[in-house]
Amino acid sequence: VAYCLAEILAIPAVPLTMSAGFLFGVTQGTITVLLAATVAASVSFAIGKTILRGFVEDYLADPENAKYAKIDRAIGEQGFPLLFLVRLTPIFPFALSNYVYGASSISFGDFFFGTLLGFAPGTIGYVYTGMVGQELLLSSGDAQPWYVYAGALGALTVVLKLVTDAATQIVAELQDDDDE
Repeated sequence: VAYCLAEILAIPAVPLTMSAGFLFGVTQGTITVLLAATVAASVSFAIGKTILRGFVEDYLADPENAKYAKIDRAIGEQGFPLLFLVRLTPIFPFALSNYVYGASSISFGDFFFGTLLGFAPGTIGYVYTGMVGQELLLSSGDAQPWYVYAGALGALTVVLKLVTDAATQIVAELQDDDDE
């Protein structure tokens, strides 16, 4: 509940995400965070769709805003793949983008699954970090040596960085295509 409220109110939830790893471990923590984040994102999306969409439609109807109307159409047409890639990149704040996508023409299904799957890699990384903290702080001698966790965290960071860079490049190319 706290996680959902934090996301809906656009309060950074990274400490809560890491706490899930500390309290529940990687698997249960990741499932808990993904469920809470997706529910919160869906609530924000619904607010955007019901309250903000009319304003956006009026704004996009103005001929001076043709560029934004084109972007809105692209979001509607490329819903899932575009949202999935955007969720992999850290270029848009998660909580605020939920309202923006709600106000766009993307379908709820594309939004839901794009959010759930695109948010998963980063969530696993943050939850794992919390689990490592718990292992190192509270372990009674049965934890792995610190360098095992550091190596795994380093490898996870490299993989997440590569995925994020690739997704950022694809999003930038899509924006360049929209500008033409």
